[in-house]
Amino acid sequence: MRVGGMLAAMNSSLASLQARQAVSKMNQLTASVRIFATHANFLNKAQGSFDSLPLLQEADRLLQQLGAARLQFLDSSSKIDSLARSLPSRPPRGGGMSPAAQWVPELRSASKQFEVAVRMAEVEIRKLQGTALTGLNSPTRASTGAPTDLFDILLTFSDLLAKWIEHVRGTRPKS
Repeated sequence: MRVGGMLAAMNSSLASLQARQAVSKMNQLTASVRIFATHANFLNKAQGSFDSLPLLQEADRLLQQLGAARLQFLDSSSKIDSLARSLPSRPPRGGGMSPAAQWVPELRSASKQFEVAVRMAEVEIRKLQGTALTGLNSPTRASTGAPTDLFDILLTFSDLLAKWIEHVRGTRPKS
């Protein structure tokens, strides 16, 4: 009987450890997703400082990272039900909360927090994509790509010189 009691205690400890790790992983992923949303929000607000093409590329990169975070979360959350069933519902001998009463609400809460964070991140990334696409389609957009050869450098310099002359004269070229 003593061996059975030790096995039950070990199973309980293992299940509690797995629940703690799952909650920790979900909270880490939620924090990462919130950072994606904050980053997208910042870039959207600072849109005038960046060319639209790198903004769109960054939005795509954030969307890929969000997808990777979702896959990691699915891996952790797929174990929630079986983990919840493996947690003992009886309180420990010394008193206190049962592992099930302690960890099941935390697992569900972490799952809901992640879902909310993902929705917020998706909204912010969509806004950033919309801003970048609007900027790319703007008729006044000038590419900020670096010149790669002497001819590109001369064209860029002549364009810069023409804009500076326009600014100094306060006139616009006639088309």
